[in-house]
Amino acid sequence: MSHKQSDGKLIKNIFGIAIPATVCAATALYIATLASYDVAVRASIGGVPCGYVESCAELIDAKGSLEAAVHTATDGSYDPDINITYDLVHVMDPVYLTAEECAELMWAQVEDDFCEAYMLYVDDRQAAAYESGEELNALIKEIESELLTSTNASFGKVEITNRVQIKKQLCLKSMLKSIDEINELLNPLAQHDTAVSYQADESEGVTMRIGALRAASPESIEDPNIDYGLTRVEGGTAVDGDLTLDYNFVNTVTLNETIYYKTERIDDYDNFIGTDTLITEGVNGEKTVTYEIVYDSEGNIIARNILSETIITPAVNKIIKVGATPIPEAVPTGTFKWPCATPKGISSPYGWRVIYGKKEFHLGIDLPDAKGSPIYASDGGEIVWAGYTPSYGYSIRIEHADGYMTLYAHLSEMLVSVGDKVYQGQQIGKMGSTGMSYGSHLHFEVRINNQNYDPEDFLPELVVGK
Repeated sequence: MSHKQSDGKLIKNIFGIAIPATVCAATALYIATLASYDVAVRASIGGVPCGYVESCAELIDAKGSLEAAVHTATDGSYDPDINITYDLVHVMDPVYLTAEECAELMWAQVEDDFCEAYMLYVDDRQAAAYESGEELNALIKEIESELLTSTNASFGKVEITNRVQIKKQLCLKSMLKSIDEINELLNPLAQHDTAVSYQADESEGVTMRIGALRAASPESIEDPNIDYGLTRVEGGTAVDGDLTLDYNFVNTVTLNETIYYKTERIDDYDNFIGTDTLITEGVNGEKTVTYEIVYDSEGNIIARNILSETIITPAVNKIIKVGATPIPEAVPTGTFKWPCATPKGISSPYGWRVIYGKKEFHLGIDLPDAKGSPIYASDGGEIVWAGYTPSYGYSIRIEHADGYMTLYAHLSEMLVSVGDKVYQGQQIGKMGSTGMSYGSHLHFEVRINNQNYDPEDFLPELVVGK
């Protein structure tokens, strides 16, 4: 073998060993380098990579929070269009986005559509946004003032009935409006063609809003449809926007009113059913009442609220004693009761007396009381006489059992007729001074078989005033 052949064989052997070793070393180096990289989640928003996250939940949570905040701020009228995609990449020592950074990335996608301003809510609905809350408040007050002025001083004040709120918050820029635009949106008087022309009897033109048709003088409390001398000539139709404010008018009126007495009835077991006794006559009182009268926008009364009451003269209730004892049978009991109240006792007893300068025998007893005082049957029985005589005047005779009879004379009124059956204690007449009488009293007799006897011998012990 020549020297040249020997060198060639050596080189061939060296390359045969070196190349595989190099490949193996390079492979080992690549594997070692690859092992030093992390597999990371790369997020993209709208196709533009925005950074690495440790998990997809980071951006999903941030998107959910943003959507919730935007939904609250816009009353659900805004849907953020945020497209998030992910891919896996090998990165050496990746820096992951924090939750705050994820939120900022989400917000950056929609922030150009928003600004911080004052949102005006009407009945919990977003109406419009404006840069100044004070000016929005002033606008509401101005609308109230215009409504009140439109009534030609017919009402004391106006009340907006909607729930109006002003909140400083995140607002869509598309909700921003000028004060004039907001006034046009809310003000009932700013609606197109809302005025109605009226003409008074003297042909003097009077222009009023539909909502101020009727004036509110105190007299209209009793008659809300009172004629105020206005005749409708011509007018347009109100255009009510969804957010146009609703309102009521209010007047405060003070009136004198009657306090009507009440009737109290007290059960009286000392008297029979149907026998009522007036104890106190009822008297009406008087009071001053201050009302808040609320009218709808067309002048109709919808509420009358009492603000205060002052009693000038209290009412006195009527009190009546109502007989509560069941009515007995109309039959004699064999006993006698006093035929009337005896507040003054006996003015003339049974027996001899001198009257008008002449001595005579008094056949009964006299029981004085006011004219019209009730007269009762001393015992049950049958009416055998009810009429008028010159001496007794109007008188009644009741026939009882065993030949007993009682007589009631000088009555002003008789309440029974011959043939009536009466029970003990039943009212049969009213006291008076008819016939030969010296004043209002009852002349009462007790007879047995047409023979007169002293009534006191048959009556309970007398208690004056009973």
